This record gives sequence, C-alpha cells and structure tokens, in this order.
Amino acid sequence: MNAYPKCFPCQLETALNALNKITKDENIKRGIMLKVLKIVLDHSYKYPPPKVFREIMRTIKNSTQNYDPYKEDKKIQNQNMLKLYATLKEKVQKTQEPILSSLLLSGVGNLIDAVIKKNKITKDLNRIFSKGFLIDESSDFKKELLKAKTLLLIADNSGEVVLDKILIETLKWHYSNLKIFLAVRGAPVLNDVTFDDLEGMGFEDICSVISTGDDTPGIILEFVSHEFKEIFEASDLIIAKGQGNFETLESLGDSRIFFLFWAKCEAVKNYLGLRENGPLFFRSRLCAKS
Repeated sequence: MNAYPKCFPCQLETALNALNKITKDENIKRGIMLKVLKIVLDHSYKYPPPKVFREIMRTIKNSTQNYDPYKEDKKIQNQNMLKLYATLKEKVQKTQEPILSSLLLSGVGNLIDAVIKKNKITKDLNRIFSKGFLIDESSDFKKELLKAKTLLLIADNSGEVVLDKILIETLKWHYSNLKIFLAVRGAPVLNDVTFDDLEGMGFEDICSVISTGDDTPGIILEFVSHEFKEIFEASDLIIAKGQGNFETLESLGDSRIFFLFWAKCEAVKNYLGLRENGPLFFRSRLCAKS
C-alpha cells in the first residue's frame, strides 16, 4: 500500500515525537525536520509509508547519534505486558477456541497499554473475544495449519510481542511438530522489537528467533538479510503482525501471508473499505486494489 495524503502528517508527527525523545534543542529539531520534509516530498506517493520512514529514522538517528530513542519505552512496554502474561495466557487457555483467542489477543496488542491504565483488562478482553475480528479468515488459517510444517511470525512492537509469545505457545500446544520462526527488526526503529528487546523473555525455548536484517518498520524484500529471505520464501505459512508489515507486504498477493493487526489508521481503513476500528486477520487476496 503506497502513501496517501493522510500519511504525510502522521509521518511528520511521528518524526517530531522521536526527536522530542532525543533532544530539547529547538534548533536541532528545526534542522532535522527540514530534512524530514524533504524525504517526504522526494518519496511522494510512490512508496509504502514504512519504506519512507526507514529513511526518516535513519536521518534522525545519524543526525543525533541516538540510534535507539525508544529504548526505555520498549523496556517499560515489555515489563508492563510481562506482568499480565500469566493472567492473559490462562484466559486464552480457558476459552472454547484457544487458537482464535490467541490470535485476537495478539492482534489487539497495541491497545493493551490503554487497557492497563483503565484497570479493566478482563472486561475489555471479554468484549473483544465476544465481538471477534472485523475481517476473519481464521478458519482458512486453521485449515492451512493442518498441512503446514513451518510458520514464520513477523513481529511488530515491543510489549505486544509478549502476546505473540502466547500465540506461539498456543500454536505449539496444538501443533507440536510445527516449526515456528519469529522475525524481529534488524536494528532499532520506533518501538519495533529487536533481538535485544527479547532478552530474558524465553522465546528461544519455543521458537527460532531471526532478524529481518533491516531497520524498516515493515518488510521490504530488497533490504532484508539473505537468512530472512530464505526463511520467508520457504515458510508454509506467514503471520505478518502490525500495520507496517501489512503496508509493505500486501501488494505481493501471497496467499501464505495472513495479516494480523488492529485497524485504526484512517488511510488503511479507507484502503480496506472499513468504517470502524477493530482487529483484522486476513489474507492478501482480500485487500482492495489501489
């Protein structure tokens, strides 16, 4: 999905938020934001937003010498979610359809911080589990699982990666012979999860963790490592988490890929013909044509 007009203010605001984490010097921010504006103008509507943001974040990091401005945020997000891990896992296991419930939980991960603050986790999750996905191809996914030997899960953000762990554990419980790979970003970008962010979380006990070899907040195949590309091409099934992975992979029309994320961006909702926010789980072939 290439950029829409609504993507530009979002890119600028996100860039400024990153700069605000790094420095209070307005002169530094003025100079870098002019560079960011040029990047946005040069890329125009020709590319998916994550490809543009790769260049924006590289400019910010190189200009400030701060290569992980969201480091502390990611640590806090993981810590908060780990406190809920046991409760959420038990809740999934007690549902009638644990695989569907673990997919839903993983898909709503970027909303969990707000739920924690409101202290109404059980109420909100019950509502989400009851309502289900706005677009739901989980039945097709479960049919494919019966044949699959390998599954690649492309992670998105810190914090919600704890919920991806519950998803992986649930899949392994029901399909013990399924080989699962978890792909994380090759270098810090926004609050996307990297190898370092997974330290001490036990993923090595349940799956093989690999790097994309790139710092795009999505997947651009021309930039990824040889290892990632090999596993990507060989995997029987792929779950692509988050909007950035959707924006960069949906144009492939690859029926192995199931997109899992919460629709909240107006540009993406318009692109998919949706009127409300909510969790989605679907194959590339469902995407509207641009």
